[in-house]
Amino acid sequence: MSDLAALKDLYKDYFKIGVAGERVSERFTNNEIGNPHKEAMILKQFNSFTFANELKPMYNMAFHSQAAAEDFLPFELNPNAKFMLDFAKANGLKVRGHVMVWHSQCPKEIFCKGYSPVTIPTDPELLKENPRLKYFEKLDPVCYVTRDILLKRLKSYIFNLVEWMYKDGYADTIYAWDVVNEAIEPADKKESCVRKSYWSEIIGDDYIYWSFRFAYDAVEKFSKEYNGPKPILFYNDYNEFDSVKKEAIIKNLNAETDEHGSIISEGLLGGIGMQGHLSDNNNIDEYISALMDYSKLANVVHITELDVKCTCTNINAEYYQAVFYREFFKALVKAKEAGAGLECVTFWGLTDDNSWIRGANPLLFHGDLTPKKAYYGLCYALSGESLGEPERIEIDLSDKFFDFEKTTDEEFDYKAAGFKSRGWGEIALCDSMAHSGSRCLFTNRRFGAWSGISLDVSDFIGQTVKVSAWVYSPAIAVNLNAELAGSGDRNSFIASADTNGNWSYIEGEYEIPSNLHSMFLYFDTKEENPEAVNPVYIDEVSVKLIGQKESFEHRDNIASIRGMGHLPVLMVTDKESVDKKSRSLLVSRAEKDATVKFDISSYIGRSITLSLYVKTKDSLIRVGLDGNVPVVFTEVKSDTGFTHIVTNCDIPAGLNSAEFFVETNGNADMFIDDILVTLA
Repeated sequence: MSDLAALKDLYKDYFKIGVAGERVSERFTNNEIGNPHKEAMILKQFNSFTFANELKPMYNMAFHSQAAAEDFLPFELNPNAKFMLDFAKANGLKVRGHVMVWHSQCPKEIFCKGYSPVTIPTDPELLKENPRLKYFEKLDPVCYVTRDILLKRLKSYIFNLVEWMYKDGYADTIYAWDVVNEAIEPADKKESCVRKSYWSEIIGDDYIYWSFRFAYDAVEKFSKEYNGPKPILFYNDYNEFDSVKKEAIIKNLNAETDEHGSIISEGLLGGIGMQGHLSDNNNIDEYISALMDYSKLANVVHITELDVKCTCTNINAEYYQAVFYREFFKALVKAKEAGAGLECVTFWGLTDDNSWIRGANPLLFHGDLTPKKAYYGLCYALSGESLGEPERIEIDLSDKFFDFEKTTDEEFDYKAAGFKSRGWGEIALCDSMAHSGSRCLFTNRRFGAWSGISLDVSDFIGQTVKVSAWVYSPAIAVNLNAELAGSGDRNSFIASADTNGNWSYIEGEYEIPSNLHSMFLYFDTKEENPEAVNPVYIDEVSVKLIGQKESFEHRDNIASIRGMGHLPVLMVTDKESVDKKSRSLLVSRAEKDATVKFDISSYIGRSITLSLYVKTKDSLIRVGLDGNVPVVFTEVKSDTGFTHIVTNCDIPAGLNSAEFFVETNGNADMFIDDILVTLA
């Protein structure tokens, strides 16, 4: 692919373009460094490089070495990191160091007296079911070191790491370090929002401050001793665009104690790392707003771990991902021109087949290094070229029912039906716990109450459905929710059923947003003990179409302007509504041909019943199908209040899209409310 434009050159006037990678090994043959083809692609396309794992504490904290002491923790570079650093140095490729201090991929031994862990044993019966739980056993506090000892270990490790960087000649290669990674977690319900970890439990929440203090002091000391450049020191986190988490990050970087000032006030922070693990339906404006806020806090911002999951589950998956990438990078360039401190954007991987979230296909290149539409999305963000239109997909609006029984002596194919595990667990058919018949679906390898069983209902996007199932779990309750990343003001909760070791019926009605590319419903649990999640069983799952509803209660809706030269203004308002207490759509008009249309593309090739309410001072209201030659379905006289219009009509097959319109015999404003489309 030597003819591909180099992204690092395309964006050279705005920011670096980076990528993360790992060294090829006997176990991981699909990695990047050591594969000459992938190395060549990295050197052509990118000018910043991050080691996905090799510089993390787990592989470099030498607590087992002879140099280690109770109050001294050495740094010993692992051979894979050395190999990758030499590759980067030989090719003039700048490296982001990742990471000095992290709660994950950090050896438990460093928190323990004599580096000897004592763990709280897992129930043997649970271990029989899930041997992997042994890995998640927590340390017994009886083995913790003191705060003073852990601070000394932290300081010595960071000083040893930084000195090594200068002494061994890599100061010109490693131009940035993530000093602390993922230290903020509002879900842990601490007032400070600092994540519950061994670091915060033993040292306190200000371990973040001390990490930066030690890193800053080490850089100051050794840059002078070795006459070398200073790397930029970053705080790095995920979901960093979420408003609650953003405020918590800013609060903690400004936190002071009687013992010290803040990371900000003492000038210890060089930059903010926004990881950027996104989906193709995330809100770009929300992300850019956070980028601008962080730019005010620090002079430099890096997007450190960018990938964009495909949420669409059909042939248009790569198309919608590419559209997101194109719009996202257009927004980044615009933000940079507006003063954002963005200096680097790093992709968290090179090819989809080696992504940390395999199956989500979140990156720019296929496994064979051919470019995806996403790659061209980045190119077109600068050139202004279009990615074209998505392919039209035939959707199935028929009711669904899943009892998981065998059919003609074949096992029920739950994967083909759209069921999958949510999280890192596993799902399987079960022949001993069914509510009725001989089979149900279950998951028992779960690592959190949020993990569970999901069902793809993407055919019903924009529709209101009734969902029901029989559910069983020893947990307090089983919940039914919707996956709603980037969906605006929608609620993800649908229904809940108390279980406590009994089969229970769960049922709910849900209006699936129309602005998504895919939709998954999922079953998870409410646990009495969050540390020990229970299995979940589901049976007789039903999804029934109610119809396409639009009551204009959310910020996204199915309305768009219609007109030739004269255009209306569309506005959701609480000035009028059918029930006199909610909202409707105001169509403000200056001319008769300034009208409105509504997307009902899901009903192409079907006979429908259309119901809606319209209020206008004009005397006649017409409803019809838009197109080159509009077709009027019905014309009615308007009432003094809202006029209820009901009409049956056929939507022709073969259309790429379908919209019904509303117009009048004058140019008075219209209020439109409570649209309902059902199959006739």
